[in-house]
Formats: sequence, C-alpha cells, structure tokens
Amino acid sequence: EQWHAASAGILVIHPQTGAILAMESLPGFDPNVYNMVEDYDLFLNPFTQKVFEMGSIIKPLTMAAGLDAYAVSEDTTYYDAGHIQVSDVEIKNYDGKGRGWQNMYDILDKSLNTGAVFVMQQLGQRQFRDYMEQFGLGNATGVDLPQEIAGNIQNLQTGGAVDFASASFGQGIAVTPLALATALSAVANGGELLRPYIVDRVMEGSTVVYQGEPSIQRRVLRPETSETVSRMLSQVVDKTLAGGTVAMPGYHIAAKTGTAQIANPDGSGYSEQYLHTFFGYAPAFDPQFLILLFLEKPVGVRYASQTLSKPFHQLSEFIIHYYEIPPDR
Repeated sequence: EQWHAASAGILVIHPQTGAILAMESLPGFDPNVYNMVEDYDLFLNPFTQKVFEMGSIIKPLTMAAGLDAYAVSEDTTYYDAGHIQVSDVEIKNYDGKGRGWQNMYDILDKSLNTGAVFVMQQLGQRQFRDYMEQFGLGNATGVDLPQEIAGNIQNLQTGGAVDFASASFGQGIAVTPLALATALSAVANGGELLRPYIVDRVMEGSTVVYQGEPSIQRRVLRPETSETVSRMLSQVVDKTLAGGTVAMPGYHIAAKTGTAQIANPDGSGYSEQYLHTFFGYAPAFDPQFLILLFLEKPVGVRYASQTLSKPFHQLSEFIIHYYEIPPDR
C-alpha cells in the first residue's frame, strides 16, 4: 500500500532444514468466491510459478562461487572505474560512479556491478555456469506444491560474454523466488542445497502417516566459503545497509538488497520500472530463519533499501522474539 506496488511477497524458510515457515503474496483472492476472479494470474503462486530477474541479491551467489573455487580471495582487489566494457556493451554501477581500488567485501557492501562482473570473469564462464546450475537456479526445487516451474538460465547455455556479465549481478537470468531462497540458504547453512518442503506432517487421527524431513540434494560450497560470505554480509548490515537500521543489538544479521530493472514485455530491453528484493538470515553463523522479500514496480522510490529494510527488520525482530533465539554476540 505504501509504495503502490503491483505485487509483493514474503517468504520465510529455515535454511538448515528447508522447512518453509511462511509464504504470503499480494494481490491474492478469496477461495470462497474464486469464480469472481477476472485476472487468472492471481491463481499463480509467485514463489513457485513465476520467474523474476532478481537483481543484486544474486551477487552473494557470484561471490560465493568465486571464493569457493579459489578464483578470488577476500584480499583480492580490482579497480572500479564505475563502468566496464564487455564486448560492445558498457556495463555501469547503479550510480555510474567509480570508486577506485576495491576489495571483495566492497563489492557486496557497495553493490558494485563491475565487481560482480570481475568475480565472474576470474571464475570463467564455464565455472560460473556450473556453480549457478549447482545452486539449482535452472531447476524446479521439488517442493511439495503443485505445478512448480523451473528458472530460466538459458543465457548461460547459449549466450555470450554480455549475458554472463549481466547474470553475475542478477539480470538476464530469471528464477523463482523459492529457488533463489533455496540457493541462498546454501550460502547460509554451510554449503548444502536442500529441498524445500511445506508439509510438516500428515495425521490420521493421532497417527503420523507422513513426516516432512530435511532432504539434502548436494553440497555446493565448502563450509569455509559459507562462513566467509556470512561474515561479509553481516559486516554490510553492521556498517552501511540502510544507514544501520537493519542491525540488531546482540545478533549477527547477514543481508543484501537488490534493485533489478524489469524487462519490457516485448523483449526490447528494459523499462524504467523496478523489482525490489531483500534477503537476510540470522543469526548469521547458525541461521534459524532466512527471509526473502520482493516488491514489484513500487512507485516514487528507486532502491530496495528504501522500501524493504524496515519490513525486514520488523519481521526479523518478531521471529527472534517468537522463537526465543538467543543472541550470538
């Protein structure tokens, strides 16, 4: 309501088990009068049946891949001129500004598109594609919900240098929010990709006839990589994200925002409308919840840090109190 957005969504998942704790999206419909719905799109679950170009919340996956493959280290530096030439396309930072010599933490802290491209180039196209596939971005997650669709990372199969560069910061590849939350859970939980599930148990009378359980699909990252990226993302929250308003005394919170341009429906480049995304998890080194928020086409505001930082903070605070999660610092 505040930002007059076309749609919005909240997903909360337990990153160490894959259990979906909450899933809500607007606009919705009343199942009691579903025949009154005129826009059939409302019947789709945007978390499993729609794909989005998710923007900069992909950058932690790019960074994790680079660190995991030893293509870069925390101490690696690169020169940020504010733009980088890839084939015949100039790729710029969100503000077009150059910041000189930067390290890997700076790429996440300042959300540098040039830095994400640098990490991808150090990895090489084949290895970058392999990691994105290992993270499950091109597949359905296997969640126990109907008619889940797979993400579209076709550009990493058939595209050129520009496609790989834009994919490194979350443009040109489209994924379901649930698939991305599952991939980011692997960054949070020590490196394992889990199958998300929504049914805790099925009862017949007092008998449990089905019990939902964690299911590890594969290991994607080394535990050390997970810890490094978690430390980097929690520093982002402590130092700069939304002017420090996301930080919470006593807790390491890892988080990242994303502001992605929305493609024109006719395929002719990008519009002036944006998808805002925000993800975070806490406590950062033993996460009990991971939140992913999205806001489609908000009006009158540019960046996700302006629209989604406060909801993320409020929800995190509520969950920490509700589950009585002890402080970790």
